[in-house]
Amino acid sequence: MKKRMKKVIALTMAAAMTASLALTGCGGKKKSADGEKVISVWAWDVALMQLQDAAKEYQKDHPDVKFEFEEMGTDQIYKKLSTSLATGNGIADIIAIEGDVLPGYADKFPEGFLDVSDVVDKDNFLASKVSEVTYKDKVHAFPWDAGPVGLFYRTDYFEQAGVNPEDIQTWDDLIEAGKKIEATCKTPKGDPVKMLPVDPKKSSLYSLIRGQFGLGVFDEEGNPQVDSEESIAAMEMADKIYDSGIVLNYNGWDEYEQTVVNESVACIPEAVWMIGTIKDKGPQTEGKWSAIDLPKIEGGQYSVSNGGATAAINAKTEVPDECKDFLKFAMTDTKLQADGFEKYGLYPSYIPSYEEEVFQKGDAFFGEGNIYELFIENGQKVAEIPVSPNSLEASDSIGAAVSKIFLNGEDVDKTMKDLQKELESKFK
Repeated sequence: MKKRMKKVIALTMAAAMTASLALTGCGGKKKSADGEKVISVWAWDVALMQLQDAAKEYQKDHPDVKFEFEEMGTDQIYKKLSTSLATGNGIADIIAIEGDVLPGYADKFPEGFLDVSDVVDKDNFLASKVSEVTYKDKVHAFPWDAGPVGLFYRTDYFEQAGVNPEDIQTWDDLIEAGKKIEATCKTPKGDPVKMLPVDPKKSSLYSLIRGQFGLGVFDEEGNPQVDSEESIAAMEMADKIYDSGIVLNYNGWDEYEQTVVNESVACIPEAVWMIGTIKDKGPQTEGKWSAIDLPKIEGGQYSVSNGGATAAINAKTEVPDECKDFLKFAMTDTKLQADGFEKYGLYPSYIPSYEEEVFQKGDAFFGEGNIYELFIENGQKVAEIPVSPNSLEASDSIGAAVSKIFLNGEDVDKTMKDLQKELESKFK
């Protein structure tokens, strides 16, 4: 989510700001001077802008409802939440929260957010997003944007190396194709083209492959399962890919973007929101990109997702019905959802939205055919992985284990079993 936000942060805020939707720093006021109902909102850049657009439309039929928007970064939102949820004081009515962060708050403050089970039609949202907002039989937030993943690839590099994308069915196939491309293709600066960008100190590649098994770090009871057969197989494959020499190391988001700028990789396994980054950072590559499904691992049967937000309602709001009604409108109006994707890169989790024109016509930047068809299909094949309030905290330990394996050559089986013991000790 944070990666996707950075790619669009340069979007002009002024276009979304209007006098009727005053940007204030609010939190407690529920009525304006003339007695009208007021909904206060905390959100970050693009999330804020999409909610502002939705509010303008909502007010056409609900002129008695006013909005106060406050833009905050994710860190600022979470800092305020941590100090406000216990009392309900000084907190907005509606709060944007990243999907992988929500369970931690839902666990620590089980009565902190309104249960919106009565207004979220689970059948019309991506199942993986419904799972993301559901914790202990309560729907703590509205599903919002999603991040189904595909394999973006450079068609020109593939052609130069004589690689047929349809032949890449497994991760082993990807390794062999990467060797051909590196031996054949050069970047504009004359360097060999690598196949994949990989941060060797992060769990991204391992997590991607593990997700193809429909496996999370924790099981339904909250027990760590990183030493399971599937988890070890995912790490072994990630290690094999890294050791093959086809990867380009990067460190942090800025260097990740540079792989597009420098045209230094032939493939990027990433969420649909990467479309915006590629177009923004590599305008000279128009017509040279396409996307296919991720390579498979034996026993894996799922697509995977990366990133996405939710919209929660403060349980102590004085305008609960208005908040529910507004968010139901904002998250299920298909035109608003399509506009949010076109303008801000927020890929909807509301399935009927995919009937809107933008998803039917595709994007000419990525050549012939409709690139969105892949992501529409993949979004509906992501496993409903149990959420855990400990997932984010565990990520540092997993990243350290990945670093030991990739950079220090430590044994996968032993490292994963040591990681299991560490997580069991940490999250008893």
